[in-house]
Amino acid sequence: MEKQTNGGILKKVWALLPWLWIAAGYALDVWFQLVPGKWIVDADLASEMILTNILNREGTILSHNWGYSTEIRAVNMQWFYRVGLLLFPNDWHMARTFGMAVALLVFVAAMLLLAKGIGLGRLGPWMAGALIWPFGMRYLVYAMYGGYYLVHMLLPMLTLALVFCSARAQSSKHKIVYALLACLVALGAGLNGVKVLMVFQAPFLLATLLLAIMALNSCGKTNWKDACWACAAEMQMAVGALYTTVAAMAGYVINTKVLAKNYNFKSFGGITWGRQRDGFFELYRIIADYFHEFGYTDGVGVFHFSGIASGLGLLVGIWLAFCIVRLIIRYKSLTVWERFMVLLLCSMIAVCGLSFSYFREYSQYFWYPSMPAAFAVMAIEIKTEKLHLPGERGALAVLLAGAISICSINTVRQQIEHPALGRIGVDKVANWLVDNGYKEGYASFWSGGGMVEMTNGKLDIWYSNLHNDDNEGWLQPNYHMTRDPEKPFILIDTQTDGAVEDIPLVQYGGCTEVYNDGRYVVYAYDSADAMHAASDAERAENQ
Repeated sequence: MEKQTNGGILKKVWALLPWLWIAAGYALDVWFQLVPGKWIVDADLASEMILTNILNREGTILSHNWGYSTEIRAVNMQWFYRVGLLLFPNDWHMARTFGMAVALLVFVAAMLLLAKGIGLGRLGPWMAGALIWPFGMRYLVYAMYGGYYLVHMLLPMLTLALVFCSARAQSSKHKIVYALLACLVALGAGLNGVKVLMVFQAPFLLATLLLAIMALNSCGKTNWKDACWACAAEMQMAVGALYTTVAAMAGYVINTKVLAKNYNFKSFGGITWGRQRDGFFELYRIIADYFHEFGYTDGVGVFHFSGIASGLGLLVGIWLAFCIVRLIIRYKSLTVWERFMVLLLCSMIAVCGLSFSYFREYSQYFWYPSMPAAFAVMAIEIKTEKLHLPGERGALAVLLAGAISICSINTVRQQIEHPALGRIGVDKVANWLVDNGYKEGYASFWSGGGMVEMTNGKLDIWYSNLHNDDNEGWLQPNYHMTRDPEKPFILIDTQTDGAVEDIPLVQYGGCTEVYNDGRYVVYAYDSADAMHAASDAERAENQ
């Protein structure tokens, strides 16, 4: 009796383990937002809060008084931040933390729904947990902390999960409801621009086409009607890919034909084809980038904690490559849903790899929309591999979770010590400016944006390249293009902007040094005209 009781307790603990792991990863993300993340806000992230404040004041969905950048992103983090800012109107940091905490919960729920649609069973929470841990530097900065690519992962995978629900539903009514919801999410993704069409919808169509062709050719039927009935699940997935792509295309058309004419932003339509000199080796390098995004880091000591974590991240990438090959070999033994996920990941790698190789626009974080598919494939391999010893599948899941946890802890530690984007110490000079009555001024984009959020909007910063008074107008209120600051200051970060003696707006006079902490230097002008005069003098001397 005692053995049975102990066995029951162990089973309950084992069943709770993946949920506890999800909770631990979520707690790490929120803690990073709440504590160290408060002081390393980068300008892109701060711009989201500045825009959110404008949208809440206006009560609008999009603003005519804002200079958007390369994407208008109608369905993005602002929806979460807006709720946070309503709750914490005088504390932008708490508003952002609250919004991000809610967004991460929605993301976990969507990943659990996707895992259920695939049929991962007990491995579903492990898959969702892997995605909530910040295993890589860019994954932490651009997804779990900044949220820039969290939405680009959330919307496509939620679309896919709803297509799964529609295909699996027993009643026609439920099929239609799930299909409509999938179209609505896909429409929202398309409203954000062309990105999701390229990194998800095109591979989605390709994967379902391959799935359907292989199923039809092996079903043994001799006419189309019988073959389609025999391959009903595959055909439903193909139809799902088609109607969600149409919805995403509709969103993109609205983005380019309606929103682009009414709001200020630069479309990705300007990207051109550009074959790289390295040819095949460029494609190899870009695809290799993908398999290095699971925690591997260059330049760390092999036998230090960071080096061990980096090695584990490399092993996770190698494990993913093994899973893909192994599942392709065992393709026929998989369920329809498992086959599809393998084909989807391969299609995403192929489509994105070729696109990134030929487009004159590429960053490693462009790969992140495929991360949920990657961890789904890892879970499918563990679930379907022919293992005979008891507990082997659970042991593999725990080993993978352990590696991801170590990579994540190392990533967080490194970002606290050496943030990729934020400016260490800029909060001190920002608070000094507020305390000394300064309200409006100039700074480079990467320094100025964070200062606005850190002071809860008490500072208003015009972005300048510090060489002249040019202002591109991106990610700031439109009135920055029509009026000057009153009695402005200019902030120089000597580590990133250059030495003070190399800054023309300072060297051509009209300003006085009012702050210097060794890294950040602030000069004050009597008026904006004095700053413009310095810019004119710099231009005249260089003509």
